Amino acid sequence: MQRRDQARETLKAAEQAVDALDNEASAPLVAGAKPTDRCSAFADRMNGFLAEFRGDPWVDHDVSIRDSDLTFYVGTRPWDQALDAEAKVLFLLAYSYATLFLEHDLDDECAFPGLLLLDNPYQQGIDENAVRRVLRTLAQAASETGTQVMSTQALTPPADPKTIRVLSMPRPYADP
Repeated sequence: MQRRDQARETLKAAEQAVDALDNEASAPLVAGAKPTDRCSAFADRMNGFLAEFRGDPWVDHDVSIRDSDLTFYVGTRPWDQALDAEAKVLFLLAYSYATLFLEHDLDDECAFPGLLLLDNPYQQGIDENAVRRVLRTLAQAASETGTQVMSTQALTPPADPKTIRVLSMPRPYADP
């Protein structure tokens, strides 16, 4: 009888613990903007960045983000299926650009990066002038948001003495 009473008490305590967990799960986790609004703001920032490149090399579709699983779409397809190599690089640069504005576009619940590192954005055959426009835009965004952008590259970056500083390697790598 004593073991049965202990089992009932243990079962009752377990049911109370499950009820408490259910109540915690139903409580909102974030006091800020709804996930759909956050995804929409982030996608809008990416689309604003990509508007300058629409048609060539960017495709003629907008970016959207499904809030339930954070899947990025271009048009009706996931981004990695909808884009060729050149457009994928622009997509990732647009994503980087949008992250610089997280605090500005969203709310205090979102931390923004203090530093954005780009490893040779002159890839996948993207036109040199397009990358220079991207770097200029990123430099302006860094200035506006109080962040820093660092990029490694073989080509000379765009001239902009107010926002872009070039640090040359003392001994560049030799070609193999």
